[in-house]
Amino acid sequence: MSNPEEEKLRPIQAAIQDTVHSLDIGIGQRVLRGVLLAVTLGALLLLYAGNQFSSLRYPEAMDQAQLGRNLLRGDGYTTQFIRPLSMWQLMNCPRWRNTMLQKHPDLMNPPAYPVLIGTLFYMVQKGALWPGDEPPPSWKWGEPQTMRQRMFELMSWPYWTWTFSIIAAVWLLLGVLPRALRMRLRKGELPWHAAGILFFLMLFALFWAPTTSFTVPPEQAPTGFGPDRWIVYGLGIPLTLINGWLTYFIARRLFDRRVGVMAAALFVLSEAICQYAISGLNVMFAMMWLCLATFALVVANDLLTQERRPVIALLLTLLSGAIIGAAFLVKYSAGWLLLPACVLAWRMWGLGRGGWVALAMVAMFLSLAGPWMARNYWRCNNPFGLADTGIYEKVPSLLRDNLQRSLEPNFAAATLPLILNKACRNAREIWTDSPWATGSGVILAFFAASLFYRFRRSSVHRFKWFTVGSTATFFLVTCVLGLQPRPPNCLAQEGNLLVLMAPLITMYGAALFFTMLDRLQIFVPLWRGCVVALFVAATALPVGLRLIGPTADRYAYPPYFPPKIAQATSYLDAQEFMASDQPWAVAWYGNRRCFWIPMHRKQFYNINDLHQHISALLLTPITLNRRFLSEIMFDEWWPWADILRFLKVPQDFPLKEAIPPERFEGVNMLFFCDRKRWVDPAPSK
Repeated sequence: MSNPEEEKLRPIQAAIQDTVHSLDIGIGQRVLRGVLLAVTLGALLLLYAGNQFSSLRYPEAMDQAQLGRNLLRGDGYTTQFIRPLSMWQLMNCPRWRNTMLQKHPDLMNPPAYPVLIGTLFYMVQKGALWPGDEPPPSWKWGEPQTMRQRMFELMSWPYWTWTFSIIAAVWLLLGVLPRALRMRLRKGELPWHAAGILFFLMLFALFWAPTTSFTVPPEQAPTGFGPDRWIVYGLGIPLTLINGWLTYFIARRLFDRRVGVMAAALFVLSEAICQYAISGLNVMFAMMWLCLATFALVVANDLLTQERRPVIALLLTLLSGAIIGAAFLVKYSAGWLLLPACVLAWRMWGLGRGGWVALAMVAMFLSLAGPWMARNYWRCNNPFGLADTGIYEKVPSLLRDNLQRSLEPNFAAATLPLILNKACRNAREIWTDSPWATGSGVILAFFAASLFYRFRRSSVHRFKWFTVGSTATFFLVTCVLGLQPRPPNCLAQEGNLLVLMAPLITMYGAALFFTMLDRLQIFVPLWRGCVVALFVAATALPVGLRLIGPTADRYAYPPYFPPKIAQATSYLDAQEFMASDQPWAVAWYGNRRCFWIPMHRKQFYNINDLHQHISALLLTPITLNRRFLSEIMFDEWWPWADILRFLKVPQDFPLKEAIPPERFEGVNMLFFCDRKRWVDPAPSK
């Protein structure tokens, strides 16, 4: 006969044994390994950012950051970085025929990433939507509230941090752990629980952190510009980890768990990805939407292959078109993924229905992208704004003309043969750019080899060619639009669309590696682990060498020195107008309306005489560090050569006074004003 006390203890012993088994070889072990890997990769990205990030150094990043700040302050989708080409576009639009210099609409950037930046700034400012560092207006009980005041009161509630931390803890303790210990937690549920808990922990961190300031600190400040670091630590690094997480899920669907873990690790450990994570560019945000679209197509393909839930498969296919539309609103050129996605859907659904499904995907794409394209058309008679002018940049016949700096552009000079000549030249430069310098050479070599290997599963083979087609499409678009030069010691590059395919390229390279490893039949775990570690180390070696090398300078100088830019712009009032060769930096760090120096001095005079008085001109190392003969006298800056030659202004130049060089303390800048603003008081009105 059994003892009654033993009968009572038996359920407890069974629960303990199940818990130990779960932590040893079950779902608990996978959870611990996943958490350890995520923490390790996140810590590595934080270490890399702390070691290599100084300040923003990409014009596109600063341009979109100041757009986000303008949205935060309630100025709408307006820009302080004014391009002469944008002025020309508005003056030639029949609806306006006005330059709108006071609140100039942005015609270059899609809205999604600036909105995300503005939302981040809104949260780290705790709802302070008023310009500068001034406190919000006081409000008394019983008075009518504006929407901005209501949002401020809501965001200023002091218990948000406790609320988010309690929600995350309750979710973990009551929703996840009991089911995991009882072995009732399904495999597919755990990642979504983890994502929800991490989301609330991120909100806790945002509300716990101190408020940021848009005032550039003095040169002697121990830290850099706060909003710069928030863009990297609050957006760049989390988006990179999210992309690694999505890479794992796509690879696990197509292959298995080990390929997913390897692909996610190699993706994050690539130095090119680390550089994009700290660049402030919108690449990681666009990549997230493209990964989501690919994941939706993978799940839809699996359902069709298994002949299960065709309605769900159709909805997921159409959803992928809408997601690509969201990627288009982050980066216009990312919308070209719709072309290979439609071809893939046509293959998935067959010759008959596939065409209708592809058309429905285009309709879903336009449902998201259409309203913004209509806005651009209403503003300037072009659904893409100024984004499509990149086709004409650096065409051989226009090498001495920067179209965005031109108030009278000559598009007729860029003929189709010259555009093709430019595309071929860009293709050669991109193709000969060595991938080994970025740590991606090993992965690219395995990916190239996978093109000649036929995987057993038809879905894996189908998405391999989807990856090839998408990469080829982005390669052609990049060749036509062109690339911006890389800053010194940087791997991230404006206009590089090939990096958007890094998750898929990485997972196919990892899959072929494990296929070859299995063929070698290495049964000793130690030796097998050494081979895997060597493969990972070959990819992560550039990151490791960068970390043990010298740290980055505090500022990205040359050409950007934020304290001196802020010092120069402080001599102007908020409503005054200035010009510079780096207007994106003046708009972001100096918080002043600034237009790009036009190609010719005559256009400069026209803007000053006919549109608005120009109070100052700032020249920086972007211009001053150029070679005098080859880059000034015979390049795009030749109309300004007489000013740069003698560092004296001509007799007819409206800005006669130059700031004394000692005020910039050795920083290579020239600042011309209409009067001695650093000495004279403002004239009375």
